[in-house]
Amino acid sequence: MSKVVKTRAHLMAARLQVLENNQITTKFLKREGNCRADLGEHWNDKRVSMRAKRRLLQSISFQFPCAANFEKWDWQEKGKCRLCKAHYPDLPAFSECLGHIHGYCKALQEPRIAVHNGIFRDFIVHIGKQLLEVNEVLGPKWLIGCSQPA
Repeated sequence: MSKVVKTRAHLMAARLQVLENNQITTKFLKREGNCRADLGEHWNDKRVSMRAKRRLLQSISFQFPCAANFEKWDWQEKGKCRLCKAHYPDLPAFSECLGHIHGYCKALQEPRIAVHNGIFRDFIVHIGKQLLEVNEVLGPKWLIGCSQPA
């Protein structure tokens, strides 16, 4: 499929979704204090990959590629989570939506915890770098509180 045809197909799919989700997304983005300026800054930031920008827009516009949306768009028959079915055949499978993937899928629990722990480690390293003062005589020294050392 050529790039032009793909673009037109995506535009047509987006137009079909606008009527269904326009009210929810529009209300969210128009509400005061929902960080529209932050979304714009994130979009304009050159350090952020195009993939991350795309995922953010898909998430807030209810177009995230998951089985629940595929079922809604008639691309797939059942919107149930394949990982839940594969790992826990005895339990009923949940609908594979964005919330299920990011917060509730038992099959993705270990990777989710690993990601959260990695973020926590990054915070600790960053805080440690900000709070260490290098003293030529004594070596690295922790700064206590927000006061400047004497």
